[in-house]
Amino acid sequence: MRYPRNVDVWEYAPGRKLAEVVIRVKSVRGAVAVCNKAVAEMGVSILDGSVAATRPSRTATWSFSVDLTDSSFSVKGFRERLLRLPIVESVQIVPSQDGLVVDEQRFPVLWGGRRAVILRADALTEMVDRLWDVFGTGAATIIDQMAEAMGRHSAKEVVDDLGRDFAKDHLEALMGTYTALGFADVALEPGWSSEPRLTVHARQLFECQANIKRKVRRRSVFFRAHIRGFVEEIYGAEAEVEEVQCLAEGGEECSFRVSVPAAAMAPVQARAKAREPDPQS
Repeated sequence: MRYPRNVDVWEYAPGRKLAEVVIRVKSVRGAVAVCNKAVAEMGVSILDGSVAATRPSRTATWSFSVDLTDSSFSVKGFRERLLRLPIVESVQIVPSQDGLVVDEQRFPVLWGGRRAVILRADALTEMVDRLWDVFGTGAATIIDQMAEAMGRHSAKEVVDDLGRDFAKDHLEALMGTYTALGFADVALEPGWSSEPRLTVHARQLFECQANIKRKVRRRSVFFRAHIRGFVEEIYGAEAEVEEVQCLAEGGEECSFRVSVPAAAMAPVQARAKAREPDPQS
């Protein structure tokens, strides 16, 4: 089961008293629970939030938006009450203006500890569509090369963080990042153990959903090339990615068959076999 993850950039509630709050607390067990209890006791409603703590930092940051409309506390009083908690080191609050509050305190946006930019799927597809409008069928080459470069860059970061052998051995798990990043609801049909081939099922692929909305019967170019760049960079070998089913052409989902040379998979299969428990032990 999948659960949607919403990134709130702003909240708007006319007539309500909203605020964006960032609390820096001591990184100890139960710190956020203590703050949450204090917020509830003040009659303040939490609308959304997130906690960030990186080891070995001695502090953690709790960022959230609130509705103080039904609370007897003013923004100033709310902040002062939180500051009296022994575990709280700082509190920053941005109040709403005419019911609008924008998350302007949290910057930069990070993905895996690296700088990121949030881009809506419809904005990305508008950019891609503009390429098709301007360059016609030649847009396929441009999109293919751009997406492959993006896939390679993502794979390089994975290799830097995890090591190449680990990335090779856990490619099936790493393909789940496409789900985490919102490309599609990805499910895998593994085949690495028997042959160097993997089938990627991409439900609700943003690229092809946009094609359906625009009544364009066009297969994926961006996602297919991104996968190719990602896999090729990790394995250091040429990969083939074929879309065998497409949502935009009437399929139930988009499916991609990914294959790499057997020689590139041999060390991975050998390590997998070595990790298997000895049935006689």
